[in-house]
Amino acid sequence: MERFFNREFTFDRIARMFVLTIIVLLILWGVRAIWDVLLPFLLAGIFAYVVMPLVRFFQYTLRLRSRGLSVILTLGVIGALIYLAIIYVVPSVKEEVEKTLQMISSYSGGQDLISMLLPRSVRDYFTSNRTWGNLSRNLSIDKVIENTKLILDQVGGIINSTLSVFSWGFVFLMGIVYFIFILLDFENLGRGIISLFPVSLRPMMRTVFSDLDRYMNSYFRGQALVALSVGVLLSIGFNIIGLPMATAMGIFIGLLNFIPYMQALGIVPLGLAGLLMAAQNGENVFVCLLLAYGVLLIVQIIQDMILVPRIMGHTMGMRPSLILLVLTIWGSLLGFFGMLIALPATMFLYSFYKRYILEDKEYIAEVEERARQKAERRKKKSTSRHQTKASNPSDGEDESL
Repeated sequence: MERFFNREFTFDRIARMFVLTIIVLLILWGVRAIWDVLLPFLLAGIFAYVVMPLVRFFQYTLRLRSRGLSVILTLGVIGALIYLAIIYVVPSVKEEVEKTLQMISSYSGGQDLISMLLPRSVRDYFTSNRTWGNLSRNLSIDKVIENTKLILDQVGGIINSTLSVFSWGFVFLMGIVYFIFILLDFENLGRGIISLFPVSLRPMMRTVFSDLDRYMNSYFRGQALVALSVGVLLSIGFNIIGLPMATAMGIFIGLLNFIPYMQALGIVPLGLAGLLMAAQNGENVFVCLLLAYGVLLIVQIIQDMILVPRIMGHTMGMRPSLILLVLTIWGSLLGFFGMLIALPATMFLYSFYKRYILEDKEYIAEVEERARQKAERRKKKSTSRHQTKASNPSDGEDESL
């Protein structure tokens, strides 16, 4: 940074800075113009980051050598997981939702449901008071469902007028095609992009792409594992306490964990499920809410104390207030996709700023030391694996002996 300001600001230098700024703004404008085309490619790239270790496992650990065969096996594993989810998870979720809807519809006008949710003292007051009839009519389940259907119909009309089924189908199919080709040419894709730059800039771009790859890898794979673990733990906990739609609620809150602090959006649906549990079992509403939120709190503690430190480590290193600010900024710029890439993209920009703008020698040395230690760990792991294979004779050799 000192070198930047200590140099003389000549007309030629100012003109170059102005032209560079114009070019950056034009690039941003172009990206916004073709955003609908870029979105499936970017989403496919993120998903490829998540499943790439499985491709490398088939290709290098199992020594299949063929990248195409490794990709086919990876797609087979993904398809098998989707099939198992459809066979086992979807029917369970469907059954839970149907039970909940039947339970709601079994209460006439919602009066019985509301009376069961209220404490006994409050219930006795309203039962002995004539205002209960007016209150029950205003809070009737039938009226709530009717108004909800009207709202959903209006929202559905707006969505259908702006997005057609064809466009979503096209995005989905193109995303699958992008995903397959990115898996096939994952390493070559990065090298091809670097080769587009002048020779003098290629060493810097290799470092830049290495930092980007490091942040994307560590974040998306780690966050996916955290979200999966939280979803499983919540589903188990909710089923233990007998919460309506337990599996669906656990999966929903687990998926929200893919974006930091978004699991807070599950608090209201969880509270509604707790109210339904109280009405279904005839228990105290506060006890049911305490059980539901207690499970959420316990899983949150497990996530913060065990899962995140072990899986994510200190990859991001951001304070909660800064994370919320970053999510807000990127979300306003790129919508949901912006919130998805907010943290790794911000850390990449921070690394670029420290390395090439500030030229912070301590930061550069720290990053290089971490990269060296990571390379040494990989080398030791690879060496120990080869030594184990060399020390263990094959089955055929054992039989001959």
